[in-house]
Parts: sequence; structure tokens; C-alpha cells
Amino acid sequence: MIQVHFRGVDITDSISINDCYHDMYCEGRSDTLHIRFNDPQNQWDVWQPKVGDEISVSYGSIGTGKMFVDSTAAENGLYTIVAASIPPSAKEGKSKAWQKIFLTQIGKEIAGNHGLSFQSYGVMDVQYAYILQTNETDFSFFQRICTLEGCAFLIYDGTLVLYAQSYLEGIPPVKTITITSDGDYSFVDHSARLYGSCRIERGLYQGNFHVDNGGTRQYVPDMDIPITISSQAEADRYAKNLLRSVNKGMLYGYFYGRVMPEFAAASTANIENDRATSWNGHVFFTHIRNDYGKGRSKVFFRKPLDGY
Repeated sequence: MIQVHFRGVDITDSISINDCYHDMYCEGRSDTLHIRFNDPQNQWDVWQPKVGDEISVSYGSIGTGKMFVDSTAAENGLYTIVAASIPPSAKEGKSKAWQKIFLTQIGKEIAGNHGLSFQSYGVMDVQYAYILQTNETDFSFFQRICTLEGCAFLIYDGTLVLYAQSYLEGIPPVKTITITSDGDYSFVDHSARLYGSCRIERGLYQGNFHVDNGGTRQYVPDMDIPITISSQAEADRYAKNLLRSVNKGMLYGYFYGRVMPEFAAASTANIENDRATSWNGHVFFTHIRNDYGKGRSKVFFRKPLDGY
């Protein structure tokens, strides 16, 4: 059922797979593929995979999409490839002054710099007077901006996908997943750690945002974090989105189940569990590990936030 393409060629009939799993993330890091081959004849030493070579795995109707070899390891009779959805060029630090440019324009330019296409969903396309990128990789720089805007991005099959977090989190689930009482799951509630407000001050501007979530603490971002504020509207918007960022992971969990082709990271679903009914309802998938060798998945999720 597992098919492998390497350097654009279907090599499925020429290999023996020992282990294969694929991690999909909704933000913060690239998707990764770990695949180990039985290699008693040292075939992979002949093929000599190189960093940046394209590899993809499909499992029925789903798969990794285009990935790039990041590292390899040869063992006694085994050969392991680790690949990422982000190209090797993403590791290069850059410096640039961005002026009078929109958020989606930055995303399109960064995607193009690394041979990726670009899509966006639910994004409020704001314009910036001036932003400085100083010896940062393109993607760490873009991640910093996205956090200020309540956005995130992922990279899948050669496409950089930018999305507003509230937009994707708010998509009504179309399927309910039943977590059995004897299943392997964990639900974690850190709501006592919630921040109730955020204050940000840079230069002439001070932004504030408060949400009625029971939290009494105020979040004030460290002055070492590079944030340029050009207007009061930006200051207030950044305060709101920074508060969302520090609060969004307070209600989270995971469960195991079969591989579900209909779901990916940044999907929504309803969950039901008879032993923890307070957790039943709408969740947002943050990370899915599909173990194609075993035909099972570990699904990580968080509860969507209200009031942002």
C-alpha cells in the first residue's frame, strides 16, 4: 500500500520498507518524513541520495507530497532517509528592509525564493510601512510576522499555505471522531495559566487587548523581541494576536487511531469520549503523525479560542 517516488521515479518495486512515518504540522516547523529501508544489498549506497533530492510517499489516497532529503544514515543492512517539506535553501539567513508591502506579497516573495507556490486562506491583507529582516531565515522572519497577525503557515507538496488561525479554527467540523474509553488518549487543561490581557509598547505606540477568559495575568512581550509598530492600529492588533499566541495551547491533547485520509494538520473535527465529556466537541488538529508502516496515527489537537 505504501508507494515511494525518488527523484521522480517510482521505486516501490525495487525497495523493502522497514519503517515509515510522516509528521504533519499546522505551524512552527516543516513536515517531516522518516523512512527506513531494508538494504542488505547496499542498493542505496549505489543510488547515493543527496540533500535536496526529492522524495515522496503515498499511502492510498494520502501521502507526504513532495519532500526534500535532509539527512541519511547507513546501518548494517538498513538505510534511513529523513526528509522535510521545506527545501534546504530555507536554512540560509538573510537581511532585508521591507517597505510599503502587504503580508501576502511577503509570503509570495518568500515562497518564490525557495521554488514554492503560494496560497492564502482567510487572511486580512495588511500593509506594512517598514519591517526589518536581520540575518534571519526567510521562514523564521515570516513566522514572526504571522504571529503578530494571528496567522500561521505550513508547507505541503511544494506550496506555502498562509492562513488566519481564527479562520481555519472556526471552520465547522464535518465529522465526529469517537475516542473509546479504553483507547490511548490524553487531555490536558492548563486554563489556570491563561493570560487575560496583553500590553505591548514600542516607541510612540502602546497597544492593549483584554479578553474575558477568567485569566488575571497580563502578558507583556520581552523588549528583546523585534517588533516594529508604525501606528496605533498596529499596536492594538499586535496586542490581540500576541495574546492569542500565548493562550492558544492551554487546552490540548492527543489520541491514537487508524490513519484517517480525510484529515491533515490544521483540520477541524468533533471528538466524543464517554469518560471525559467536557472535552467533547470542536477541536483543531495541530500535529498528526501518520505511521504508514503500522497503519495508525497519533493526532494532536487543541481547543479553539473564543474572543479573538
